[in-house]
Amino acid sequence: MGDKKNPLEEQLKELIDFCRETDLREVVWEKNGTKISFQRSGISAVPAGSAKQSPSMAETADKASPEPFFIRSNMVGTFHRSDSKDRPPLVVEGTIVAAGQPVGTIEAMKIMKDVVSPIPCRISKALVADGHAVEYGQPLFEIEREGAEENV
Repeated sequence: MGDKKNPLEEQLKELIDFCRETDLREVVWEKNGTKISFQRSGISAVPAGSAKQSPSMAETADKASPEPFFIRSNMVGTFHRSDSKDRPPLVVEGTIVAAGQPVGTIEAMKIMKDVVSPIPCRISKALVADGHAVEYGQPLFEIEREGAEENV
C-alpha cells in the first residue's frame, strides 16, 4: 500500500510546487477517480478600480507619458486568446475592457488561468498569437488607459 502512495504523493508535491511558482488561487485536480481541490489564502487579487495592488502599472499610469501600457503574462505557459478552440477571441484590437475582465488564458500543466486587465483600457494591439508559448511578465497586449479618474 505504501508503494501506491509514493506516486500520488510525488504528483501532489509537483502540483503544489507548480502552484507556488504561479499566482494560482484555486486548483481542482482529478485523475482516475481521485479528486484534489484547494484554495490559497492570503493572496491579494486585483479588484476592479484598485491600482494600489499593481504599483508598477499605477505608477506608470499616473505619469502622463506617451509610453505604451501593457497587459502582461501572469505565468509561463501557452497563451490562448479564447476560452475554447471553437470560440472567437475574448478581445480584439479596439475592444474596451474593464479592470478584472478576462482578455485571454494561459495553460500550463493542463491548468487554465485567466489573464485579466489590471485597469479599464482599450486593446491597442495583440502582441502574442493564439497558441504561442509565453514567459512570466511578457507583454501580451498593448493597451490605452480608459477612465483615468477611476484609477487614482
